Amino acid sequence: MNFKPCSLAQLFDPPDDYQGVFGWICGYSADAGFLEDAVERFSGLTKAQREHQGRIMLAVMLDPGTPQILPSEVPAVLHLPIKSSPLPFLLLHAKVAILGFQGAGRFLLRVIVTTGNWTRQTLEESLDLAWRTDVEDRPSESSRQDRTDLAAVWSFLTWVRLHFDTRPLDLAIDPSNVSAGAVEKIAAWATQLGTRHRGYRTRFFDSREASLLRQLPDLIKHHAGSTARNYLALGSGYYESAQAGTPDVPDSIVSDLKQHDLLTTSSDRNLFVNPRACQAIATGRAVLEGKGWTIRPARAPEYFGGAPRDLHAKFVFSCTSRSGSNNCSSPWIYLGSGNLTNPGFKQKAGRNGNLEAGIILAPEGLKWEKDRDSELASIVTNLLPIHWDDESLPLPPLQPGDDMPERDIAFAAAPVALFLWRETPDGSILVPQGEPTSPFEILGPHGHACHRLADGSLAWNSARPRQVTIAWLAEDGPRRADVPVIDHYGRFCATDLPSLDLEDAWIQLANFPMPPDDEELAGGDATTSIDGVAASETAAQGRSSAYPVRRMMTLVEDIARKQVNVDPADWTAWCNRLEQVLIQSKDSAVVTEFRAIGLNPLYPLLQASFRPHFATDIQTAEGVLYETALHRVTEAWQLTDRPALGVLP
Repeated sequence: MNFKPCSLAQLFDPPDDYQGVFGWICGYSADAGFLEDAVERFSGLTKAQREHQGRIMLAVMLDPGTPQILPSEVPAVLHLPIKSSPLPFLLLHAKVAILGFQGAGRFLLRVIVTTGNWTRQTLEESLDLAWRTDVEDRPSESSRQDRTDLAAVWSFLTWVRLHFDTRPLDLAIDPSNVSAGAVEKIAAWATQLGTRHRGYRTRFFDSREASLLRQLPDLIKHHAGSTARNYLALGSGYYESAQAGTPDVPDSIVSDLKQHDLLTTSSDRNLFVNPRACQAIATGRAVLEGKGWTIRPARAPEYFGGAPRDLHAKFVFSCTSRSGSNNCSSPWIYLGSGNLTNPGFKQKAGRNGNLEAGIILAPEGLKWEKDRDSELASIVTNLLPIHWDDESLPLPPLQPGDDMPERDIAFAAAPVALFLWRETPDGSILVPQGEPTSPFEILGPHGHACHRLADGSLAWNSARPRQVTIAWLAEDGPRRADVPVIDHYGRFCATDLPSLDLEDAWIQLANFPMPPDDEELAGGDATTSIDGVAASETAAQGRSSAYPVRRMMTLVEDIARKQVNVDPADWTAWCNRLEQVLIQSKDSAVVTEFRAIGLNPLYPLLQASFRPHFATDIQTAEGVLYETALHRVTEAWQLTDRPALGVLP
């Protein structure tokens, strides 16, 4: 069988000739295993490369009952904490993402609406559904519906963001390295592409203002037509608690559809369940079957192989079936986050209702079974975990399973969201970024509170941390959270930089804007470092120091030849890369030789002819950025106020 749809993680793969820039993810839960897979696909970078680069590429907003995913666990992913309570929803259960991709002179936004959590369990054990659409920056008639959907999803995520602490993004000191620039870029793209066209209504809907059930009939009529169908299939990863008696949501759906003439009185009604955990369906089976429901176990499509999978997808599927025809007439599908429960489907978001989201689809050319003329991607059983009278899937004894666990807030916003690490003559310090919202303590490596200095910074008497644990007293009691640290280069929660000799320094500059290869990053995360550069005796000795002047001048000429052609949009990133790799080479044999003879070989790089036209002097911001970077390199090389090579005293 050739047909196999993308997994949820594979939806993070960039389209051909594009690369991932930044994305927003909203969901009930996530884990490091899934997010590592997703961000590596999205960025095209390994974990070591992302640790070195120190950027944020995915911002994740989850139900506050989800424990913190540490910044160091999944480099380039930031789990944002909830800002305050009480919240305008019972659970944050909506599962939605917008991913931004950039190509040569163009960009694209991808919208994902899914039934699955952002977890390894979803990939490996669950039956889930997802819908995605790509909206390009080149308008076309066919994209008007997609742009309308994008506008609705972007509006939804913008609202969700209001309830999360985005200070780590807002306080980023370096837009190119930490992601503030990418955040603004995605917002600008979404504003440009997210247009609600006249005559088009979004297929995306959420439960902020009304329940999913209340909105369902009107959306069906608009997008799929007002026909009364004779087949209905419902599926849910969770139904009402077994303690609640017979579930009423399935009957409520039927009642509403009939009331709006969208379902015939004698329709074929099917409930698809996970037999090992179907809550009130198990205890209310006899009553449901007496009302005309057929209860069936969910069926995993063949492309999953033989491994068992449990139903987690939430869907409603309806169409018209005609004897002797393989066509599914007038079909529509709801898929989304809302389980077929009162909080998930019958209540709007609030004290008694979850924040849910879903999409209504009206697929064309849908077939019941494979025939000579049908595409595999058009067969219902390849798209949904349903079946008919399949003798190989008898209904086993139903078990209620566990109820949905109640969760307290596990991850809330800390008084300070970001620290800047600095070296001073008296030792290293951590400087809070932004005004703290309440008193807090930083816990050092041994669990003791760090000493607070007069200026509000905190002494840190150990190696540069990637993140620090802070403790504070909240309204509901003592709390702790791990807060990211950014280094001198603006890198977010990044590993130490390995020492380099001059040849390796040039390789990293020559490959700009690509990140270093994994083998070039070996030696990072050392136990001691100076200004974020790991100490290494072997690297410090470098390769042969023969002809140090010639080797240095070759490097200067190569840098000049490279940087005069750097695009203005990449200039900040180039200055960062230049500063980083040259400081990484501060203990190389060639630099050590120049320190011994007391000459500064970097002076030629200040000449206008060695710089791009937009950064020739300090009259431009680009020029200031460049000269500041060279000044820091000169300080790190300990050549400040030394005579310039090639200039007579």
